[in-house]
Amino acid sequence: MKKIALIHYAYPPKMGGVERLIREHALILADKGYEVAVFAGSGAESDPKIAFKEIPEFAALRRFDPSLQDHIISGGQINDAFSRLAGQIESTLEQNLKDRDVIIVHNMMTLIHNMPFVAAFKSYSQKHPEKKIIIWVHDQTFIDNGRVVDPKPGITLDTKIRELLITPMLQANYVVISETFKKLLTQIMQIARVKLLVIPDGLHIKRFLEIDDAIWDIVQKERILEAFPIILTPVNILERKNLDYCLDVVSELVRDYPNLRYIISGQPSEHRDTAGYFQTLKKKVTDLSLGNHVFFLAEHVKRALTDQELHDLYDIADLVFYFSKQENFGLPILEAGLTKTPIWVSDLAVFHEIGGNQLTYVPTTHTPQQLATQAHEYLETVPGIGLNRLVRTQYSLETIIINRLIPLIEG
Repeated sequence: MKKIALIHYAYPPKMGGVERLIREHALILADKGYEVAVFAGSGAESDPKIAFKEIPEFAALRRFDPSLQDHIISGGQINDAFSRLAGQIESTLEQNLKDRDVIIVHNMMTLIHNMPFVAAFKSYSQKHPEKKIIIWVHDQTFIDNGRVVDPKPGITLDTKIRELLITPMLQANYVVISETFKKLLTQIMQIARVKLLVIPDGLHIKRFLEIDDAIWDIVQKERILEAFPIILTPVNILERKNLDYCLDVVSELVRDYPNLRYIISGQPSEHRDTAGYFQTLKKKVTDLSLGNHVFFLAEHVKRALTDQELHDLYDIADLVFYFSKQENFGLPILEAGLTKTPIWVSDLAVFHEIGGNQLTYVPTTHTPQQLATQAHEYLETVPGIGLNRLVRTQYSLETIIINRLIPLIEG
């Protein structure tokens, strides 16, 4: 596997957006088998999969040489202090990048925070055409508030320093984080002359939602996050939970949603003989051709779920079906409320007592087809549900790395 270097001004525990993203990139790439080293002006790393080295001269100049930074942004020319620092940085690059096949520089080549680094890295890369260079652009000095601002108030650059900043490296691959930003960047830099790729930011869903390992393994194996909608019924397998009715509704919904996943989270009862009902449900799944859509967690986890694991299922669900024929209370209503997961319930008096007018009640007279039609309209019109679907299917950082960055690294 190729050896990768990630370079930036800083690294966590400093928690800016770019710093956080770099660490996520490092962790994902390491998990995929790459040997990852991070070099930054400040930070620390405790994960043994990632080699980290703090190099103070990679930090923003304002941090360690504010007088030189003031000289640069007030129109000063390249002077001895600039050249000495650039030479020191290039020597450091030579020492630390000898064994690296791929070098990814985040945001340092298009901002004025450390222009000696820009000069040093351009010089280094020209001497090492064997290295794959990726320049990851999150920001540019002359792009502000969604528009090009040139000249920029408070910043005056000498002609040579300005050219260092805006002239792209022809041997590098440039990555930008959105099409919108790409259009702006091409107005400042002759970026169309180099390889340019849009790779959006994303979230590592497991870490962001703090999904338990056991649930995550199932979610990944079954590719549940790619599905829509994800419907959850968080009950044990008892006849009064009305799961056969839920299956009838799901059977209608898959006509509109061929990628639907329906999760029944509970176990057969230890207090009653429910094995027959469980078998009846599984036969119904087969009869309705729902084998690719219905997921009995009891077939994968032979125990009650922990609170964290149950919370995880609510977090990934688009909708909860809770259509019991009879209950004396209704804990799923409280669980859905705290996780902000939409829940549809049967029209029981006790559910009205618990949830009042904050719930969607399904009359007993509703046919599965009627309920499926109502659910389809709901799923297509509630903005939050659509946004959740968009994020998990298009902005999963792990998927973005696998599908977009790794082909660039290996290409």
